[in-house]
Amino acid sequence: MEALFAKMQEYLQMDSEIPFPEFCDYYKQVTDLLTAEFADIDKEGLLKMAGVCHIVSINAAARGSRKDANSKKFKKMADKTKFWYDAIRYKLNKDMAMSVPEIDEALENLWA
Repeated sequence: MEALFAKMQEYLQMDSEIPFPEFCDYYKQVTDLLTAEFADIDKEGLLKMAGVCHIVSINAAARGSRKDANSKKFKKMADKTKFWYDAIRYKLNKDMAMSVPEIDEALENLWA
């Protein structure tokens, strides 16, 4: 999980767009980790993964709006990472007693 968060920090510093195969691989690593370990991730880890999912979802949606060979794949990636983002926020709110404003503030501070 820490490696995925560190990689996202690296991606955020880039001036260019990562190629489709690298984006797809990163997306797969994120969703595989969440599928396997979602129930066991602590509060800090959930916040980091929410931040990662949010950024992946936004970028995939933007790329999915283009008319190219990978647009459908990007749209599916955007939908799935949005699902995970929403699930993480729900778990933080219900199971970890964080209010919506607390979650929003923690996510804003994540990349500061």
